Amino acid sequence: MPKLIVADENEGRRKLLATTLERAGYEVTRAGTLRQAEGTALATMPEVVLFDGEWKSGDAIDASQRLMSDPEFAFKCRIVILSRNTAEEYLISAARAGVSEVISKPVDMKKLLSQLEKHSKKQFVPPPAEVSDAAGSGRSGTFDVSMVMNDGKWALPMLKGIVTPEKINVDFINEILAQLGEEGIDIEHEIDPNLMSNMLRLALNSIVSDIDIEGEENNKPITDLPKLKKSEKLGSTTKKKKISSSMEDILQDQADDIAGDIEGIMDDILDEKPELITILPNEEQVVIDPEVLKFTRLVTETAHELMWDIGKPGNVQDLTLRTRIEDLTEMLGDVLSSLPEDGEEE
Repeated sequence: MPKLIVADENEGRRKLLATTLERAGYEVTRAGTLRQAEGTALATMPEVVLFDGEWKSGDAIDASQRLMSDPEFAFKCRIVILSRNTAEEYLISAARAGVSEVISKPVDMKKLLSQLEKHSKKQFVPPPAEVSDAAGSGRSGTFDVSMVMNDGKWALPMLKGIVTPEKINVDFINEILAQLGEEGIDIEHEIDPNLMSNMLRLALNSIVSDIDIEGEENNKPITDLPKLKKSEKLGSTTKKKKISSSMEDILQDQADDIAGDIEGIMDDILDEKPELITILPNEEQVVIDPEVLKFTRLVTETAHELMWDIGKPGNVQDLTLRTRIEDLTEMLGDVLSSLPEDGEEE
């Protein structure tokens, strides 16, 4: 079940969208603040983080940029923003921050579900805008070429997450072979997928180990990495010990980094202070009949449920009417969230 984070400071809108996505088969986590969304995303690594575009406290693009600066998150997750602002400048800012897609409001639920399915499966989706490189050559993409010419250490966090049996296995090799067949490339000799997956994993792990150890100690460029001799066998005892040891070190380092990140995130969450509440003087307080309050809640709940049922995808075809139903449902949700519960002090 794909994992999503729905981040929206409007409780009614957040609840409405999250419930719809849960009915569609997603595991949804709700976040009412950008800080909460960032912390939860880094701790759980969901397939998609769904940000609302308009925030009174904070900015969704800034939050996206902070999340995408984490290599593991950038490799595993995608960010989608729902925004009323679809100006070119806004889309360029979103693309530079690493946002995978900006979907305009009012949201077409069928389109949203279709796009979320693509993002959760890591299928290609065009970026919000074409972004020129740092040199201004007009080519799309944001890679700094100078960063990768003489130093491969920038890619280590991503490579360490790839060279595992869970990522490179028989299914991975079979998928590659199927794609080659679709492109008309025939393989003359039969290939053992299990053997190929082991060879590929060992080769990549050897490269990662050499870059991580020898690159730091000897400052060797990637082109000077040692190569396997023809007389050496991949199944030899010496080679296996080297690969096994390096894999253990890589996995332990990765686990330590994740544990440190989670500790920092939990510290930030625990340090959050509750919002200050202003208490009105007695002379400014208004007494409300409890029966009137109960009746107001009953009417609001009934209307909210009715608007929810009417607004389900496919029930209303008129876009304007559907938007009005969506807005009214959100307003009713806001009213319900502001009404005190039974027995709550007024």
